[in-house]
Amino acid sequence: MLTKNKVKEIRFLSQKKYRQKKNLFIVEGEKAISEFLNAKWNYEAIYSITEMEDPKFTTISKSIMSKITQFSTPSPVLGVFEIQKMKKDTFTGFSLAIDSIKDPGNLGNIIRLCDWFGVEHLYCNNESVDFFNPKTIQASMGSLARVNCHSCDLNVFLEKYPNTIYGATLDGENFNNVLINSPGILVLGNESNGISPKIINLLTKKITIPGSRKKNHIESINVSSAAAILLSKLIKN
Repeated sequence: MLTKNKVKEIRFLSQKKYRQKKNLFIVEGEKAISEFLNAKWNYEAIYSITEMEDPKFTTISKSIMSKITQFSTPSPVLGVFEIQKMKKDTFTGFSLAIDSIKDPGNLGNIIRLCDWFGVEHLYCNNESVDFFNPKTIQASMGSLARVNCHSCDLNVFLEKYPNTIYGATLDGENFNNVLINSPGILVLGNESNGISPKIINLLTKKITIPGSRKKNHIESINVSSAAAILLSKLIKN
């Protein structure tokens, strides 16, 4: 049985400042929870509305689950996990960086893409949406358990980055014509404004995804779509 104070504490984990204070975050859904468990993330508690033989699970009522869920439709399983330290980047493979991404769904999709393409390290600046935002966790579908996600001052990090820095811009060279060297890092920009001028100045090479030869009626594509196209090319190389 969960106390009222514990219910309140779990509900507060929807807020970034409270997640940071408690060093905890919520994962909802059996598949996503199993991904974190398989990756050996520590957990505080795992709650289920159905009785489980596994001693890791604590049975609670549907009404209690509806109070602690982060979504309008509660999952039958909810886990409270510890935020762990990410592994340090050895700069021997290809990494991804995003400048001020704001949409948690886009970030979650990109984390999943990193997992799919074997990108072990993802960097976002401190102004970006939180990696442990409930919607980010949901969109990543458990992939956050395997991708090392770093929040940092992206300007400072890239100034010291030892390898080639590729940036996706509207005025870059057709990425199909660019020889991609690894190790390196790909930088993607904000959904609305692209890569900031300070970071543009740090790029080694600007690349772009060509659109149709017909007159385009859109200025750019979704950042997670761009990530999928570019990572496919980079990993193939």
